[in-house]
Amino acid sequence: MAPTRWDPPGPGTWERDSSHFDRTVSRPMIDLMEDAAPEGMREGFDLIGAPLATMDVRFVNGQMYRRLVPIIGASGRGPSTPPPPWLMRSVFAIHPRLRKRARTAEASLDDKRWRDEADRWEVDWKPSISATNRQLAAVDVAAVSDEHLADHLDAVFAHLRTSFVLHFRLHISDLGPIALLLDHAEEWGIDAREVMAVLTGASPASSAPGDALRPLAREVETAGSAPVTLDDVRSIGDRAAGLLDDFLLEYGTRLTTGYDVTGLTLGEMPDVIMAMLRDPRLLDDRTAAELAVERGDEALAILRETVPAGRRGEFDDLVADARRLYGLRDENGPITAEWPLGVLRTALLETGRRLEVAGRIQQPDHVFDLAAAELSGSLRGEPGPRAEAVSTRHGIRMERADSLAPAFLGPEPIEPDLDGLPDAMGRMMRMTVHAVSLLEADLAHGEMRGTGIGTSTYVGRGRVVADANEAIERCEPGDVLITRFTAPTFNSVLSIAGAVVTEQGGLLCHAAVIARELGIAAVVGVPGVLQIADGAQVKVDPVAGSVTVVG
Repeated sequence: MAPTRWDPPGPGTWERDSSHFDRTVSRPMIDLMEDAAPEGMREGFDLIGAPLATMDVRFVNGQMYRRLVPIIGASGRGPSTPPPPWLMRSVFAIHPRLRKRARTAEASLDDKRWRDEADRWEVDWKPSISATNRQLAAVDVAAVSDEHLADHLDAVFAHLRTSFVLHFRLHISDLGPIALLLDHAEEWGIDAREVMAVLTGASPASSAPGDALRPLAREVETAGSAPVTLDDVRSIGDRAAGLLDDFLLEYGTRLTTGYDVTGLTLGEMPDVIMAMLRDPRLLDDRTAAELAVERGDEALAILRETVPAGRRGEFDDLVADARRLYGLRDENGPITAEWPLGVLRTALLETGRRLEVAGRIQQPDHVFDLAAAELSGSLRGEPGPRAEAVSTRHGIRMERADSLAPAFLGPEPIEPDLDGLPDAMGRMMRMTVHAVSLLEADLAHGEMRGTGIGTSTYVGRGRVVADANEAIERCEPGDVLITRFTAPTFNSVLSIAGAVVTEQGGLLCHAAVIARELGIAAVVGVPGVLQIADGAQVKVDPVAGSVTVVG
């Protein structure tokens, strides 16, 4: 076979994002990301007056690459970094659009524009999208005709595009105040890890599924029952059955094991739900969220004393904004992405079954290799790709699982010179750098080192797992969970884990957030950690950011 070509998908420098998808990304997800992500980021950057046009997203050989597109050169013909400072100053002084952009940046920092976005989320966007999610999830896809299933797919894709655009737009606002807090903290000589600790407890969405199970857990406890299956839970009585149905309606159709529609929804994993239901913390008088708030307030009291006395009022405002938007961020993903993607998956599974019977595809899972128009068109009997061609697409997608992608495509990345930017825009650009660093592994740490969360070292048996299902089957209380990255389905396992270590992620990845919320040690973004022998004794030192095999 010819070697895989890794050609840049356009001008400029493209950076690989390996924190969200594996190497076999489905066609529907590729189409959604390449279409909606740049539009959503463009809306967000326009809103705050950032010195960027958008973040372009393209998939090369199944791998996600992104490029921050500057205002100058936004047509795609220019470089990935701004021009020299002297030229930037001149252009911003004479170009009407750029002068307006600079004024927008100043205004957005002055009036804290992300507060308006948070208000709109609570009053408008969250209720509307949640209602549509429920409406679409309520469709019994197995009971409708092919024509109606095709219409349903079109409706889900249209809804997903809208929610995805909002998802990425909000990521500018939900990261902005956190990044601004970090930017000021850097000026005051405060470590980013100490700053993130004060956000502990500001993410109630992290524990929301578990909290939603608390009434059912108490009902099971009162009944003196020890259910093994969901059917056992239903047999306890009408109240238990009703509480379970309410939970499944709200959380059962949410994508859980990853961020692609090839992942599983929570409803497809009854054993995971039972593991969550058996979490002894659900019977405690105080919730995990309440304990997290207490830890966050303790961290805040300590950190505030290190802030220059004359800046503490400003610090308080920055923390208040960061906490509010930190909570929005953890609601954003489940509601705008994981929930509607799970609804899409449910429809795709039924579509795959029908298309195989009709001879349009050779295997049901080949449905993940069809574009949106091909899916609904095939259900309607319209001409489309032959089953053999779809099978070839599937084979190519699976082969990509073994491909090793370079970190960058195109010219070598160049650190942008911010000296030529107006003051507000310069701060915006620093905020962007901070925001990106929160999500990704810091490769400068080196082998078996990463970013630590927590203050206490932990030693325990390491369990190297590929996904949450394997973790639930094999992990016991006190184990060190070691995996590539965690998704919300790991929450039930993390509640009993002694520590967690991930290969991917930064200070704001799921593993970092949930470790802070649960008060367990974690080190994230650790290259080489998956090479640890399963069952080895592992020391997790979050202060040093190190992971060591000790036996």
